[in-house]
Amino acid sequence: MLYKKMMMIVLAAGLLSACGTGNNINGNGEGVKKENLTESPKQNEIVASIHPSIETKEEKNSIIIHYKVKNLSGEPQKLSFLTGLQADYIIYDEEGKKVKQYSEEVMSTQAISEVTLENNQEIQNSFTISDLYNGRYRIEVFLTAKEEQAKVVTDLIVEQSLYTKASGILVGQMDPHTIEVDVKGEKVAFQLTEEAIGQLPSLKEASEISFIYTENEIQKIIERFLIE
Repeated sequence: MLYKKMMMIVLAAGLLSACGTGNNINGNGEGVKKENLTESPKQNEIVASIHPSIETKEEKNSIIIHYKVKNLSGEPQKLSFLTGLQADYIIYDEEGKKVKQYSEEVMSTQAISEVTLENNQEIQNSFTISDLYNGRYRIEVFLTAKEEQAKVVTDLIVEQSLYTKASGILVGQMDPHTIEVDVKGEKVAFQLTEEAIGQLPSLKEASEISFIYTENEIQKIIERFLIE
C-alpha cells in the first residue's frame, strides 16, 4: 500500500513538471515582443535652406529685376547648372497668358557648371525688361539648378513703358506700310513695322484686332499684332 502511494506521488510530480516545461516552450516559441511605449518616433529635422527674394523698379521706360538667393541652411549647398543661364523668368498677363520667357530669347552656353553656396552667402541675377506694354503682370523668377528652383512670384505693374496695348476693328490697308483701325468709333491711321507687315496677311478686314504700338509727335506705329 505504501509502495502504491509513493508511485502515485512520483507520477503526479512528473506530470506537473512536464506541464511546466510545456508552458515554457510555448511561451518562447511564440516570440512575443513587448513594445516600448515610452519610445517616441524620430522627428524629421526641418531647416531653412535656400531663401529667394526679388526687387522690382521701373526706370527709364524699363523694368529692372533684382533676384537674390541666399543660403540659410547652416551648411554649404551645391547647385548644378546645365547651361550658363543660372536664373530664368516667365511673365504672364492679367489673363494668365504667357507673355515672354527669358530663356527663350537669349543664347546661353551648354557647359555644365557647379556653384557651392556657402552658409549665408548669396548669389544675385539682374534683368532689364524694356519691351513690356503698360499694364499689370505676374512674374516668376527661379533658378535653373538641378537641386533647387528657389522660385519667387510677384505682381508687376508697368506704367511708363513706350509700348501701349490697344484693340479695334481693322478698316483696311491704306498703303503697304499703313492701315486704318476703328478705335472706339474713331478711325486712326497706324504705320507698320516689318514684323507687323509680316503678320498682316493673317488678319481680316472688319475683324477685331489687338496690337502693341508706340507713338511719337508725328505718328502711331504698330510694333506687332497680338495673334493667338
